[in-house]
Amino acid sequence: MEEGIKELLDEEIERQIRDLPLRGDGKSRTEAIDDLTKLHKLRIDEAKLEAEIEEKSVRRELDERKLDSDIEGRQNEETFKRNQEREDHKGRYFRYGLEAAGIVLPLVFYGIWMHKGFKFEETGSITSSTFRSLISRFRPTKGI
Repeated sequence: MEEGIKELLDEEIERQIRDLPLRGDGKSRTEAIDDLTKLHKLRIDEAKLEAEIEEKSVRRELDERKLDSDIEGRQNEETFKRNQEREDHKGRYFRYGLEAAGIVLPLVFYGIWMHKGFKFEETGSITSSTFRSLISRFRPTKGI
């Protein structure tokens, strides 16, 4: 129906332009020109309205595409964050394991050597220079 209105408006404008020379001079011609001006303004307003509708349609489509890409980007970002958190979690446990080994292994080493040293020194006095120098280094603290 909208196309029909456009066609009727265009036909009326064309008819009035053709009939304009037949009007002659005077009030009748002035009224015909005023009517023609009004019809032409209606046609221009209708064209502007069509352009606005088309622009809004294109803008809406672009906004939908942007929204879809934003959603996809957020999903990719969330997946990346989850993977990053898993890697950080694994790295944290690995680091804790190394720190624990850095504390436990020297203590075990000191314990073994002290046991051997005490077994060797059953007399109650430390007579060997090796065991004496080792005892000065037996400090179960984390090195700086």
